[in-house]
Amino acid sequence: MKITRSSYWMLTEDIMDQVRLINWAEFKIVHVFMPIRKHNEIDTFSILNYFKMEFPDLQIVIPKTNFKKFEIVNILYDHEYTLLGRNKFDIPEPIHGKVISPELIDLVFIPLLACDLQGNRVGYGKGFYDRFLSKCRYDVKKIGLTFFDPVDKIDDVNVFDIPLDACITPKKTWVFTNF
Repeated sequence: MKITRSSYWMLTEDIMDQVRLINWAEFKIVHVFMPIRKHNEIDTFSILNYFKMEFPDLQIVIPKTNFKKFEIVNILYDHEYTLLGRNKFDIPEPIHGKVISPELIDLVFIPLLACDLQGNRVGYGKGFYDRFLSKCRYDVKKIGLTFFDPVDKIDDVNVFDIPLDACITPKKTWVFTNF
C-alpha cells in the first residue's frame, strides 16, 4: 500500500502517541531498529528523539548488520557521538561503537511488513531478527511497529519464527502475550 509523505508523518505521530503510553521507567536497555526509508518503515528517529528528551538515562542500542553471518550486532547509541553511515541496503547503522550483549536488552522494536492476530510477523525474509531474538533473554519484550493493523492469520509461519509480544500501529497497541 502506498503512503503519501504527509500521511507518513501523520501516521508516525500517531505511532508516537502509542509509544508515549508505555511505562519506559521499567526498562534499562532498548533496541531500536533503523528505518529503511524507501520501504516506508516507521521513522524510529522520532523514538530516539523522544527517549533523548524524556528518558535520557534509558540506554539505546541500534543494529549493525553482518550480512556474511546474517546477524545483528547491537551497538550502544549515543545521541551526540554515534556516527551513522548507510550499509549496502541504504539502512543507517553505526560506524563503530560499544557492542552490547543481546542478553542485556529489555525490549526490542522490530521492523515488519505485517503481523497477524497471534503475533506472527512477516519481515524481509532473511531471519536476522529471529536469530537475534533467539540470543536475547526469554523475557525480552518484542514489539513490532507498523502502519497497518494485524491480518487474521499468516500461513507460512516457520518453526524458527519468534512471535511478537505486541505491535504498535497508529490506532492502537495490539497485545499478543503477557505484556
